[in-house]
Amino acid sequence: MLHRIFIFLSFLFSAGSSLAALPFVTDDAAIADLNQASIEGFAEYWHLPEKHEQELGNLAGGYLGVSYGAVKNLELTLGGLVGYNFHNSNVALANPIFQAKTMVFAPKNLAIPSVALEAGYVDKRGRDQYFDSATNTYALAVATSKFLEGDFIIHVNSGVKSSHNIDQQSNVSRMHLGVAVDAALISSDFRFIAESYNGTPNSPRDSPGFFHSYQVGFRFIKSSNLSFHILTGSQPTFVGYSDLNNDMLYRRTRWVQVGVRKVIDDLF
Repeated sequence: MLHRIFIFLSFLFSAGSSLAALPFVTDDAAIADLNQASIEGFAEYWHLPEKHEQELGNLAGGYLGVSYGAVKNLELTLGGLVGYNFHNSNVALANPIFQAKTMVFAPKNLAIPSVALEAGYVDKRGRDQYFDSATNTYALAVATSKFLEGDFIIHVNSGVKSSHNIDQQSNVSRMHLGVAVDAALISSDFRFIAESYNGTPNSPRDSPGFFHSYQVGFRFIKSSNLSFHILTGSQPTFVGYSDLNNDMLYRRTRWVQVGVRKVIDDLF
């Protein structure tokens, strides 16, 4: 598994000049330029409950997502996760994510929020701990404001996320809210990052309450086309349904993550 992660990271560094823009779950109001690609990836280690069991498990995984400016003002994204479950020695595959995003407002004054709209579809495919046994969809409004010449940035996401085609269970729809802060520390290239949200948009049954999930860490911007991050996070994760009253069951999970984002101009 580690060998595969190293190969993946090597590919990123050798390439030419979110689904949120890493490291955030909370997306930013920006899209790839025409014929520009953004390759985002991370390696992570989760401490999480085994689904339908009480004991905790440990999972190492990696994410790869590619966003592309297919036409003017339209960004298309495809992403997915693969992991290794140390508890049962299984490979874990997450449901693949497809997303489209477009800008609707981009003022010259950066303190006035830029606004984008995005919609995503999460296919019901995968296995083991990463797998969600539902077809998930989401639609979000995304806003970003920049202050102090970009040294302090706020992202806000709000919208609806839904789980459909759940085996022997009712469909679920919830409001989504995420707030993220990106602040310069010693310089504009070394930044503190923090966010809180009610579960990821692509997994609607996680983290039922607002601001019950969070991530904090640091980001280093090497250039306008390359950045790195390290963070830790926690959230209540959906693990199944109660045998008594069919209520959803949650247990808090924790993770650490290191990642990279590479932008490639003029891909074709």
